[in-house]
Amino acid sequence: MTTLDERFQKGIETRTKFGAGVLSGGSVPSAWDIAPDLQRIAGEFLFGSIWHRPALKDTQREMVTLTCLTVLKRDNQVRRHLGNALNLGLTPVEIVEVLMHSSYYSGVPATLDALAIAKQIFDERGVDYTPQPVFDNTETPDDLYERGVARRVEYMGPSGGGQGPVTEAEGEFNRLVTEYYWGSIWNRPGLDLPSRSICTMAALTALGKEAQLASHIRGALNVGLSEEEIVEVFIHATFYCGLPAVRSAIDLANEIFRSR
Repeated sequence: MTTLDERFQKGIETRTKFGAGVLSGGSVPSAWDIAPDLQRIAGEFLFGSIWHRPALKDTQREMVTLTCLTVLKRDNQVRRHLGNALNLGLTPVEIVEVLMHSSYYSGVPATLDALAIAKQIFDERGVDYTPQPVFDNTETPDDLYERGVARRVEYMGPSGGGQGPVTEAEGEFNRLVTEYYWGSIWNRPGLDLPSRSICTMAALTALGKEAQLASHIRGALNVGLSEEEIVEVFIHATFYCGLPAVRSAIDLANEIFRSR
């Protein structure tokens, strides 16, 4: 059992990694002046304990963090963690893909704001980043659809069937989702399938979308994430999206694990 001081020192180590060897003051250092006990609690609980847990790599934890902050529109913290992400070893391509992946959960406007901040950070740091467009507008919609079906089955398994959409509008919407969500975003290079699963679970947890989260917990298991890794995604999200959302996500995961 570590002492609280030992935890706090580990927190300093984490924040120093964020700053590439220089102790980071955080995104809002002035806040600590009026709540020093919160600084201590965050230093011990989040930076000194959670960030040191072994089930996820630092880069995976930063993906969770960036996703939560992006979908919740915490732009000040997004700016800070974009810098942290570079210092922890995420590539510019991976960072952009994490932000693009969030667009189907937070909406495109929130993602555009985060991408604009990323460009500012890249420019300020002189990061050599050239976008690598992979979207092929010479494909047919059927090509996109078939690729989307294949990726969805790979991730979630065969469809359980069901009664299908009631309205023509929903059927057309489902087709577009299969084409562009599954066929385009989920097939992009730059992030592997487990990483996209981690980002998705983080986004749905932050937004409190348990109905959708359940299928993605099953999908995470299908692509090789362990029960411990899945729960660790939720644990890591605690300080970024709140304990109630995390507790609900863990309870949901436990139901799924017990039913296997």
